[in-house]
Amino acid sequence: MPEPIIKLVDREVPLRETITTCGRASDNIVSVPGDSNVSRYHAEIERRDDDYYLIDLGSANGTTVNGEKVNGERLLKEGDLVVLGGSTEMEFAAAAPSDAEPSVDHSAFGSAPDVGGDLSYAVGDLAGQAGRSAVANVQQSVASQDAVVASTSGSGPVILIAGAVCGIALVCAVAAAAFYLTRGSSACTAKAVITSPEAGDTISAPTEIEVDAEDTGCVSRAVFTIDGQEFATTDSPPFTTTIDPKQFPDYSDGLDHSVEIALFDSEGNPIGEPSGVSLALETREIKPTASQTPVIAQTGNTPVPANTPSGGGVSLLDLQQMSTQMVQQFSGQHKYNVSNKQFLQEVQKHTAEYAQDGYYQRASVYRDKINVAYVREQNLDAPLGFILAMSRSKFNPAKQGDSEGLWQMSNSFVTANAYNGLCGTETLSDQSQDCAAKASALYMKAIVYGVFDGDPIYSAAAFAKSPQEASTWKASLPADKTDIWNVVRTPQEREQLVRFFAAGIVAENPQRFGLKNDRPLSELYRFAM
Repeated sequence: MPEPIIKLVDREVPLRETITTCGRASDNIVSVPGDSNVSRYHAEIERRDDDYYLIDLGSANGTTVNGEKVNGERLLKEGDLVVLGGSTEMEFAAAAPSDAEPSVDHSAFGSAPDVGGDLSYAVGDLAGQAGRSAVANVQQSVASQDAVVASTSGSGPVILIAGAVCGIALVCAVAAAAFYLTRGSSACTAKAVITSPEAGDTISAPTEIEVDAEDTGCVSRAVFTIDGQEFATTDSPPFTTTIDPKQFPDYSDGLDHSVEIALFDSEGNPIGEPSGVSLALETREIKPTASQTPVIAQTGNTPVPANTPSGGGVSLLDLQQMSTQMVQQFSGQHKYNVSNKQFLQEVQKHTAEYAQDGYYQRASVYRDKINVAYVREQNLDAPLGFILAMSRSKFNPAKQGDSEGLWQMSNSFVTANAYNGLCGTETLSDQSQDCAAKASALYMKAIVYGVFDGDPIYSAAAFAKSPQEASTWKASLPADKTDIWNVVRTPQEREQLVRFFAAGIVAENPQRFGLKNDRPLSELYRFAM
């Protein structure tokens, strides 16, 4: 039957897959990146035979159908209004089932209608299944008319022949229409799915695209595209190719780009729908100087020699690449220039402070607390809570002056702004750090979504400001915030910005900084992203 659709305010999405994912992340089939109330992976719509079930994935702000909260799953019906997170509305429109093909009793035709029947089936074989269905309907109509004519006295035979001739003409017309309607589509049932690299991966070198293909005997060629731009084609299974990020310098923007494979038959007709994954490409060009020493490509700043050493043998070029990879972990459409020489030098100075053994083991103790508070309860990007804790305490919750807990917040600030409302009798200094996680996540949601429109980097720079103070600071910044170092000029905010990057870079690349016993921090939150 025709495929059902999900109707949103700005578009309609057909439910072509067995599982249709819905959420804020860009790799969802139904993606709503602008709604902070919607979880990154909020819900799924699963097709089971001809039924469609809505499944809430434990979202932070819940899902309703016609105003009723969904606990687990809910069978969708025509016209059901689905609301994600209390703000994104979408309507389920089920397609009406096609009419059943009528049975035809050929014995009712007599000798003349049999000629029409034979011709109809000959033409129907040429037109395909769609033609057969239409022809059968015409045959049934002709048979009914002939039965009436046969019961009429006098000119019965003449009318019978005339009816048969008209029936044949009508059959030919319908069959011809069916033939033209079915042109341009393929009867081939081949499928191809990209299995590697995986969705969300960052490609920084030529990488083979691996494909899992089925029933490929009827496939003439496979075409690979990135954001709709063809970059490779192959005509033999298993339809693999290589993608080289250097071919796409315009895509060095920190955003995901859609890489798809589409199949075609020998007549050039598309087979099914394209399948793809969202990938980030690290394509920044490194231009040599006259002496052939690589430098970081940048605008308005002094070039940085790639061989500038750092404490652990990590160059400024390495730091720039690590900074780019770090910001790519966050969702949203925010762009940042992390190639400023002075910025990288300041980050480099602070890396030694965070390159201390044992942070991963300390962080793992609080893994679930942070993931639940930041991701599940407040719908924040998974890396934010961990990198903030690393930058502010190195996962040591001991009190320092008036500040305490993994995020080093003052109890007076938390209490005055009611960020401890979910803590019950617990405090910021409790060993479990459950209260500290909940309070800091609630505070960061107010800053990230209430002030900075989903921007985690500027929110980290503004940490410890009240929402009102953060709003005042934001108002002093230019509209274009891409060049973070030249935008963030006040000392406290610059210090927190640099520490945030230094902590995130060391924690994600421990081996590069001599921490042989530690592991990348993302292993503690990758499943929650």
